[in-house]
Amino acid sequence: MIFLLTDEDKIGGNTEVKPDASPKTVGFYVVDAHTHIGREEVIEYGKKAYRTNNPKLILDFYQRLQFEVMKAMKVNSSKYCFVPAEPFTKPPPLLSMLQENTPEVKSIGWTVDKFVAFPFNDATAYNTCPSFQLPNEMILSRARVLPYSLRMLGFVRVDPHEGEKAVEEVVRCSQQGARGLKLHPISQKFLGEVTSENVRRVVVAAARNGLPVLFDCRYYSTVEDIYRLTQEVREELGGSDFAIIVGHSGMEYTKDELYEFFKDPCIYAETSGVRGYDVPLFFKKMKKCVPNWSSKIVFGTDYNYFSLPQATDFLSYLFTREFRDEIGGTPQDIQRILGGNLLSIIKPFTVSPIGGGETLKDGKLYRLASEYTDAFLKTLSLRISSLIAEKRLTYVTYDVLLSPNFDLDYESFVLNLSRKATASQVNEVIVVAKRKDEAGEFLNVCNLTVKLLPVEEDFKEETPQKTILNNKLYTKLIHEIVLSGNQEEIKTREEAEKLPKILIT
Repeated sequence: MIFLLTDEDKIGGNTEVKPDASPKTVGFYVVDAHTHIGREEVIEYGKKAYRTNNPKLILDFYQRLQFEVMKAMKVNSSKYCFVPAEPFTKPPPLLSMLQENTPEVKSIGWTVDKFVAFPFNDATAYNTCPSFQLPNEMILSRARVLPYSLRMLGFVRVDPHEGEKAVEEVVRCSQQGARGLKLHPISQKFLGEVTSENVRRVVVAAARNGLPVLFDCRYYSTVEDIYRLTQEVREELGGSDFAIIVGHSGMEYTKDELYEFFKDPCIYAETSGVRGYDVPLFFKKMKKCVPNWSSKIVFGTDYNYFSLPQATDFLSYLFTREFRDEIGGTPQDIQRILGGNLLSIIKPFTVSPIGGGETLKDGKLYRLASEYTDAFLKTLSLRISSLIAEKRLTYVTYDVLLSPNFDLDYESFVLNLSRKATASQVNEVIVVAKRKDEAGEFLNVCNLTVKLLPVEEDFKEETPQKTILNNKLYTKLIHEIVLSGNQEEIKTREEAEKLPKILIT
């Protein structure tokens, strides 16, 4: 979403823009932490029916959401310190170029740039043992391949009652590209067993494989249990490098005690269902109780359980003078809430090769002068479009990079490609990163591997790379690795245009 700041050049400050100054443009990259896809049996008017959803319907919902947010902001424009820009929504640069040449790249619904999707309590969930294998496979396949892999983050589900089989399913899905785990105490009937050994073992397995865990949570007492479970998991793991997301933020928003749990470094509040008068109440209590409040909130819609009113109420409040003046909200706070916090706890996309035997091959680092950026991205997009048209891509995913303080730099990104070569499969990671100290340069590194190098603790140049994934250091890792590689400066347009072919062909 793209806005103009009309009356102040810094939200939360008091510096007025000069009357003849042009309005400042502020863009936000939005990630929805909570949607379902699949087919779920429900009872309506005493009869069996089915609730269904799919990625296309989700993108259609985001398309409608764009106009609802704009309409809400126009009804009482004096409430807002932002004005929707023209255009109000658009894809990141590379995806914008891709969609011009590739029908498979969806061009609608850019109010939300990426979305988490996990299965309903699906009608096919218990057709297998362990349960949820069929809906999990549906999620994993859609999150790896076009048309939705450039925008969808696949979370999977298990039933903790199944013990070791549930743990094995978590590990299997993690190896096949899952980005997180959804647990539903009500649907899987473990509401009174959140602190049980079965649930703890599933959460520990997810944490060890870099998966955040989102609990559906509708009661304060359940948040209490999740908090106790978090302490046990932290003790077993010997650290806090994992994330627990409380779906709907527990729903009992008037309770001061609820917000104390979000002080825990591993627990995050997800906002689906927060609407109307609950929105300012939620923020005021978060600001009062949680010192780093804006770093503990993740935006979610829970479409299609909730719909336009809930999402519109929450989103539009972030752009009000009330949020700025009474909460002290800044553009950085808004960006963390709308995407930065969630992406900081979601691991990089990885797929383990069947049969193992993975090896790491060093790629080259190219330093690209800013005047050749458009040529570079255009050639890269054309090459990817060609691979898509030739049906040579097994999977392709796209992720933006975070800045070191977990703001989003949506001009920097990671592409994961798996393409069919003459007699083999080639897995590639392409990183395009904008340097913070030299904003005019772009960096690109390609590793012929199925995963990026991870680290265990703060990276220092003299420290060898570690092999344990730490999600929160993913961004720092990217920036440091690209700066320490084999650098080759690209000086001419011809070299810039050749660069993607060097990397991909």
